[in-house]
Amino acid sequence: YKLRIISDENELFVRTIEISENDTFLSLHNAIQQSCDYDNSQMASFFVSNNDWDKLQEITLMDMNDEETKTLAMENTVVKDQISQVDDKLIYVFDFFADRAMAITLTDVLDEKSGVNYPICSHSIGNAPLQLMHDEDEFTEMFNDLEEGADFDDFDDLGDEFGSEFGEEGFEDFGGGYNYDSDY
Repeated sequence: YKLRIISDENELFVRTIEISENDTFLSLHNAIQQSCDYDNSQMASFFVSNNDWDKLQEITLMDMNDEETKTLAMENTVVKDQISQVDDKLIYVFDFFADRAMAITLTDVLDEKSGVNYPICSHSIGNAPLQLMHDEDEFTEMFNDLEEGADFDDFDDLGDEFGSEFGEEGFEDFGGGYNYDSDY
């Protein structure tokens, strides 16, 4: 299978991955990660997609199948079982927290070349999008401080800084004068 991978974040970015139809989605994931020089330890998922790029069947890096979610695991899912026709589409979510993804289209079905160890990146143009968005705003910095062992008391002044947006009493005055039914 010849797969074209693009990103709406960089119109110059294109990767072509050639993969055996009998390879797993884990092999495809690893090939994409390697071609983009990404850290392979981050979460990612594939979604089988229709022509409108709607997310359909999810194929996860870790087996997360339970009664409510009907996901497939990358390591157990063979590529040809999910896509097989030219123009079949996948969405590859590589940054869950920012909901960032790449679009993958099956562009050709070719005979495998003897002696080639699939999957391979046969075409690479442009820089891959950053793997993770890093927005070091104040809340991110506070979260990082908490992870490093800071006390919640260190953030007592937040009400002073953000309270003006919610009235003199800070968050306590947020509800206004409305009487809401507590059952809803």
